[in-house]
Amino acid sequence: MLKYVDSIKELLALYVVLLVAGAGAYAVFEHKPFFDSLWWACVTATTVGYGDMYPTSPGGRVAAVVLMHVTLLFILPLLIGNICSRCIKDQNEFSHAEQEELKAALRRLEDKVAHAERA
Repeated sequence: MLKYVDSIKELLALYVVLLVAGAGAYAVFEHKPFFDSLWWACVTATTVGYGDMYPTSPGGRVAAVVLMHVTLLFILPLLIGNICSRCIKDQNEFSHAEQEELKAALRRLEDKVAHAERA
């Protein structure tokens, strides 16, 4: 699934969905209001963990483990890598015009080779 997520918008959307799902699970398992649970999900996903809220039920703890691991091992590295790759420019990369020029040169060479083989 994640191999198809290749833009910053898609990664951020996936991150928000994960936060909302984690908050929903926490709200259900811990019997907390949703916005308090959303605060918990944001703090937990970044492993800040202020300690003001924490899960005590088995379901809440599973939600916390899933939220922490998916965020830190998948979402954030993909997001950081995507942002960094946009900041790095390959100085040796051919421009579109240069690529077209190379293609034309290859065609001319192929034509010369074909002409020489016929002669």
